[in-house]
Amino acid sequence: MKILIATMTCGEGHNAIARSIRDALGPAHETKIVDVYAGNGKDQYNGPYLFVVRYFPHCYNLVWNICRRFRADRRYRGLAMLGVNEKTARIMQQEVEAFRPDVILCTHNQASNLFCWMKIHNRIHVPVYSVFFDYVNCPWWEGSVLCDGIFTPNPIVHPSLIGRGFREEQLIPMGFPVNPKFEKETAKSDVRTRLGIPEDAFVALTVSGGAGIGNTKGLVKSLMKADTAGRELIVLAVCGRNAKAERQLRRLAAKRGWNNVRVFGFVDNVPQLMRASDLYFCRGGGGAVSEAMASGVNFVVRERVTAQELCNKSIFTERGLCYGMKRLADARRILEHSIAHPGEEEAMRERVKAFAVRRGAENIAAYLEHLTD
Repeated sequence: MKILIATMTCGEGHNAIARSIRDALGPAHETKIVDVYAGNGKDQYNGPYLFVVRYFPHCYNLVWNICRRFRADRRYRGLAMLGVNEKTARIMQQEVEAFRPDVILCTHNQASNLFCWMKIHNRIHVPVYSVFFDYVNCPWWEGSVLCDGIFTPNPIVHPSLIGRGFREEQLIPMGFPVNPKFEKETAKSDVRTRLGIPEDAFVALTVSGGAGIGNTKGLVKSLMKADTAGRELIVLAVCGRNAKAERQLRRLAAKRGWNNVRVFGFVDNVPQLMRASDLYFCRGGGGAVSEAMASGVNFVVRERVTAQELCNKSIFTERGLCYGMKRLADARRILEHSIAHPGEEEAMRERVKAFAVRRGAENIAAYLEHLTD
């Protein structure tokens, strides 16, 4: 079977989803990953998106919430179809005609919006599936209503999607397609030994995505004020590609003699860092929370996040599946609570196990394989 996987560079999460599903499909199938908007310049969406969420998150959230109130029949107008244009459609039509896939799989709603628009205009005649990557409905998904199927991370999101015009039989709960490395059952003690972390230390990890968005320095300062009741604390701070944040945090740690703070730039061993940690601070996107659930680490959704991350935070905190921050000072309180109440921490992990749908990439791959049986 030939599968065209259409991704979009809007942060690194959607590209990671594409790679996870490709790897799960394995060599028995011919797969090709294409960045839908590479032909129009990769930074057409990635750069502006990262700029807005880094410096003007409130503006992003305002637009997001306004769009959620639009009528569903406006799905083929406005921001939902922002990425649909003749140049991109022509490039993707050429990709489809050259590769001749049996199925198209999209890992971003702008990609599936584009291919659904192409179906309407008889530009393609190939089944189109898409991966829904959050636990709350996003207003820019509605142009994807003509997809043959939507792979969702959990049935919890189905009612809101059905309310916006999607069909129940169209929604297929497969779990979030995280990299299988996050689901690998490895003893925490073994991972800590490899990383040089004492087995009895309390480890707090913070990752702000590949772009390193967020006040990592402020978060670490808050954590370092915590009363750990005599327990050794180690803070792992991953700054991603934010070189400025990495430099600032390294200087601060050296100045204050924080030998227990380990600062990283962009790394490729986040699954191991999560497995070694007791508490994980993240932004709250669908990928981040799904990776945390797969790794079995309790997580905290941070302050100043985007609208969909804020909605994810509400969904998970209301169910006792994670902690939520409103301000940087909350990090200290949450860390102290986590250390002082190990029983509650274990109960949270058990609730997460019952909620999470595991092996999403494998489930999606198996479903696609059966399409041509």
